Amino acid sequence: MKTPTAPSIGVMGRAALIAFATMSGVANSTLSPILPQIEREFGAAHGHVSVTMVLTVLGLGVLIGSPLGGWLADRLGHRRVMVASALIYGLAGCGVMFAGTLEHAVLGRLIVGIALGSMGAAAFSVIGDYWDEAGRNFWSGMIPSIGALAGMALSVVAGEMADSAWRSSFLIYAVGFIAAVLALAGIPGKVAAPRGHSAPATGIPLHVLPAILGFGLIVGSIATGTSAYLPHRLVEVGIVSSSGRAIAALSGAATVVITGFAYGRIRRRVSLDLAFVLGAACSGLGLLIMAYGPSAAIVSFGMAIEGVGIGVLMPSLMVYAIGLSDESNRGRMIGLMKGAIFGGPFLVQFALDPIRLSAGASAALAILSAAGGVLAIWFAARWLGRRPISVRSAT
Repeated sequence: MKTPTAPSIGVMGRAALIAFATMSGVANSTLSPILPQIEREFGAAHGHVSVTMVLTVLGLGVLIGSPLGGWLADRLGHRRVMVASALIYGLAGCGVMFAGTLEHAVLGRLIVGIALGSMGAAAFSVIGDYWDEAGRNFWSGMIPSIGALAGMALSVVAGEMADSAWRSSFLIYAVGFIAAVLALAGIPGKVAAPRGHSAPATGIPLHVLPAILGFGLIVGSIATGTSAYLPHRLVEVGIVSSSGRAIAALSGAATVVITGFAYGRIRRRVSLDLAFVLGAACSGLGLLIMAYGPSAAIVSFGMAIEGVGIGVLMPSLMVYAIGLSDESNRGRMIGLMKGAIFGGPFLVQFALDPIRLSAGASAALAILSAAGGVLAIWFAARWLGRRPISVRSAT
């Protein structure tokens, strides 16, 4: 239910949510095409830091920032958290232009991740607090779609810029400053509950932790972990330029956009469990095609199928987390889910990086494909277990 005492979210507030989606797309999509350039300048590894970490450390940052931002949003209000997070994102992201070592680039991306996670927890708390179920489905699909659309467009821009000077592509992170202004103007401050109706602050129930952490880690590894190995796979099939890799990845981004925009309509026809089955099955199939496709065109086709899966999975996780929460703990519940989603790729890289280096990117993508298949089977079993006995017996 929409909070009765809260002001509505106007045009500027909705623009702030769209700006957050753009920030997410920039952070997730614009770096992947330029990883080979960063590797050529700094090497594949330095000490305990690898070039893959420049991409995946974003997940560690979100893992830290999401619960922190959710906790702060529950106490200080959405606006303060969103404004501060957007400013930090802009400063840290643009600051990577001046990185002198691989460690500096990793540190900058870590801070970007913390800020992005903090802002995301507050932004999705806004969705949970100010919209009903239909509105939550709409905005939970809209945000990843806009993020993918922004990433799709700006990754090509970043790739073109990186072909001449990879550092200049980090100017795109200045979108954080725009988001800060919009959040300041359009997101309501902390709204006091009416006297006699304040809900006591509650934590996260222990019984929901396995589901949130398990689903989030697996989906996050599939969704954002793919981008760590996809550039190397595209090089294997003959795409050697950053701009070429960015263009080849457009098929996946396009289907994420289309599916995310249609998510509200999809949910009017299928249950949440069936949405998870559809998303996980498409992700697993798409990743399998990406892993073993013999040409760039077939790999791109696999990306398109995986994009359908991601377009369903990501908003489903947010709707799931919102449904488990109430107004007293929504920020923390969403923050934990987002932390698990983005922490997954950071954690699994320690297992998948050695596999990629020894057996190639195909092997790493195939393992992620298997994870999608396992997730689809899990949710299919849950859906079958919840169907009426009469329906099961009739079939």
